[in-house]
Amino acid sequence: MREDTVGLADAATVVRELVVKPAMCGPNARLVAQIGDWTWDTVSRLCGVDAFCASDAQGVPTYLSFYYYELSGDAGFHLRTPTFGDRLQVVSTCYGFGAESILTLHRLAPLERGLPPTLTAQELHEQRHAGCLYVRTFNRWIQRGEAGNRDLQSAAPHGFQHQHLPQAPAQYSPRLAYDGARRQGGFTPAGVLPREACTLDYEVDMGRDLNGVGLLYFASYFDIIDSALARMWRRMGRTDSSFLARLLARQRVVFLGNTDAGAALSIELQRWVDAGDAAHEMFTVRVLERDTGRLLAIAELS
Repeated sequence: MREDTVGLADAATVVRELVVKPAMCGPNARLVAQIGDWTWDTVSRLCGVDAFCASDAQGVPTYLSFYYYELSGDAGFHLRTPTFGDRLQVVSTCYGFGAESILTLHRLAPLERGLPPTLTAQELHEQRHAGCLYVRTFNRWIQRGEAGNRDLQSAAPHGFQHQHLPQAPAQYSPRLAYDGARRQGGFTPAGVLPREACTLDYEVDMGRDLNGVGLLYFASYFDIIDSALARMWRRMGRTDSSFLARLLARQRVVFLGNTDAGAALSIELQRWVDAGDAAHEMFTVRVLERDTGRLLAIAELS
């Protein structure tokens, strides 16, 4: 078996060649989690700070939290395409967003495609290669306040270097993708008609949903949303096999808050259909703390 490799293509780009392992794939958030690890590793390699053990000037831990996470693929390559033994090329590029934030783009493709070891915001938005999975993550440095997981504050780590990174053109800013939805409390798709809606309960599982520092793990939001969607899918009279076989071309999540183990959540789901093609559907999701009504995340899946 060929060894995985990782190296720098330039001062803002990391290139990986790797074998897909069981912990990296499946009808779940495993690949989402792995891409998140690549974000942290890429920032660590490019920005002079170890994202896995960063701290501020006083030695208080800081975390590279996920604020916006978007995946876009096609029938040739989407989130559930990779499986055991596949060899991938993963190109990751960082864009500077000041001392407390950073934008990271990823492109996943079969290694045999031989794509160039470069990735730009223009490619992701306007010049995509077919048969690739494109991901963008917008991260903010945070640390816990006095109120714990419910009180996360901005905090740049000591030694974080970002001045050398390119700046994303204004038209490609991730803020354009999430600001309106954040202000409105959810995504409002255009050109679609509302159909079924439901609200489901969920309790944060202390044995599954937390990360190593006790926060609700960012990838657990994807699992929570997907599990709720599967329950709605069954309520609509659809089969489990059709749920597993669905083509999820695009998914995006805005993370607005965190919570504690055992917290009771309400998951609000709304189904929409394309006004011109009822076979094309999407779902919008809101994740809230049931007792306080505090909005933790909003999502769109299509």
